[in-house]
This record gives sequence, C-alpha cells and structure tokens, in this order.
Amino acid sequence: MKYLLDSDILIDNLRKKAKLDEKVVKSGCINIINLGELVYGAFKSKYPIKALELVENYIKDLGVEVISLEKEIIYVFGKIKADLEKEGFKLEDFDLLIASTAIVYKLTLVTRNVKHFKRIKGLKLYSSLEN
Repeated sequence: MKYLLDSDILIDNLRKKAKLDEKVVKSGCINIINLGELVYGAFKSKYPIKALELVENYIKDLGVEVISLEKEIIYVFGKIKADLEKEGFKLEDFDLLIASTAIVYKLTLVTRNVKHFKRIKGLKLYSSLEN
C-alpha cells in the first residue's frame, strides 16, 4: 500500500509534535500542494530563509516523491467539488486537490482530518501516528 501524506501530518512531524509511522514513510509521497503549504508556512515565519531551508531539507530527508498536478487530477477535483456542493458540503480546494491526487494514484491519504475527508467517495484514509 502506498500513502499520500496530508499537510497536517507533515507539519506536526516537522514541528516534532508527532513521529511518522515508519511504514508510511517508506511507501509515502506528497503532492505539490503539500509542498506549497509547507513553503507558505516558511514564508510566513519570522525567518523565512531559514524556514525554507528547513522545509527543503525535511522533504529531502523524508525521501518522498513529490507528485505534480496533472489533467486527470484536475478532472477528479472538479467532479468531487461539484458532487460535494450538490450535497451541501464544502471543502477547501487545496484539500480537494490532495484528495484527488490520492484517488487518481490509488493512494491512502494519511491525515488527522479523517472527519474532514470522509465525505469523499472512493478516498481511502489512514490516521495513525506514532507519538
């Protein structure tokens, strides 16, 4: 089983609040949106240059693949967003793009926000962290 790490998991691990499960890291990846959220956080920090270096080293040390957005992901995103809106639900576009990546690549999304993502049909979720 391969995993897509959600930004909340990455941020907690980067801040040393939680340790990633070894099996998740060994077969894990992120997408470009996750990287963008980490970079955004770095630019918001008091010392952005240092924070950006930390983010770059963190991703390199994890050794995870970074998946780019592609047409199929965008089409899945559009369908999921429309379906959720018809049901009266809204999720942030970045979260929907992360979920769409997991669906297209047949990955299990590792997140603390299971409640947040469970409305998305066809999305496999995993929420285990080591403390």
